[in-house]
Amino acid sequence: MPNIDPIERFFRSGLKLPHLRILVALADLGQVTRVANAFHVTQPAISKQIAEIEEAIGVAVVTRSGNKLELTAIGKVIVACGRDVLRHLELARRDVSALAAGTGGHVRVGAVVTVPDPLVANAVELFLRRAPAASFSFVEATLDRLLKMLEDGDLDVAVGRNRITSTLVPVKHETLLRDPFVFVAGAAHPLGAPDRQPGWADLRECRWITPQRGSPAYTTLIATLDAQGIVPAASSVESSSLALNLALLQRGDFVSILPVSIARSHAIRANMRVLPLPAIERLGEVIAHSRADVSGPATELFVQCLVEASSELQDD
Repeated sequence: MPNIDPIERFFRSGLKLPHLRILVALADLGQVTRVANAFHVTQPAISKQIAEIEEAIGVAVVTRSGNKLELTAIGKVIVACGRDVLRHLELARRDVSALAAGTGGHVRVGAVVTVPDPLVANAVELFLRRAPAASFSFVEATLDRLLKMLEDGDLDVAVGRNRITSTLVPVKHETLLRDPFVFVAGAAHPLGAPDRQPGWADLRECRWITPQRGSPAYTTLIATLDAQGIVPAASSVESSSLALNLALLQRGDFVSILPVSIARSHAIRANMRVLPLPAIERLGEVIAHSRADVSGPATELFVQCLVEASSELQDD
């Protein structure tokens, strides 16, 4: 029988999930005592698992530095791959749990136009994979309209950019992303020239595309401009259509605000410029709102899918 390299033997049959979990935890926590506490076992038990790994592959995976253990280059490789393995196992667990539960029903979701497109799309894909017996519907509107639909029972989840507390029904909030608004101008606009360094004063004579009057985004933008002595001209446009706003911006007649995720993608294509002005952080959160009093299993599953999809977007 041919001799098998100990490293190959370890990865074929010796590697166990506890090995990966312990090494990943050690990379995060740095000390055996902390890892032992996290797993609710004794310190010798963790040391034994590490020794098993090193004995099996014949090389060190950790080195001691005072009271702290540090991963060797080989240990870091195992940890990096181990994180991916554990992540995929967790995704499989969620899929199997949802399928075993037989989650069904209809989930009605609404979002403002400035929510990054992949967020809802990826969440829907996850949701329908985990709950194939369920159905889904989607609407796009301003946040005030979505929250009214949520209050009236016409919507299960509203995804927007403000944490609203003054609602007629109890509402739960789940922060998904940080994606602040930035000031933008089309490449054809005078402020869009890369050699210009515009300040607030340069915006006073500009034509604006603003969110619709009465929306939280409109109120926040107007307050931001008012603090700089800027009043949008009478010839400005109020619009909740992202497609229209982008088309008007690219023609070079207007300035506006966009989420940084959208603005950067157009700036990369050189048809828009992010102006060197402070971002509007108050609009930076992307938040899922859902009813706290009538939330069913399908709704809760969809919110979980939104959280997972947002995590993947941030990792990218």
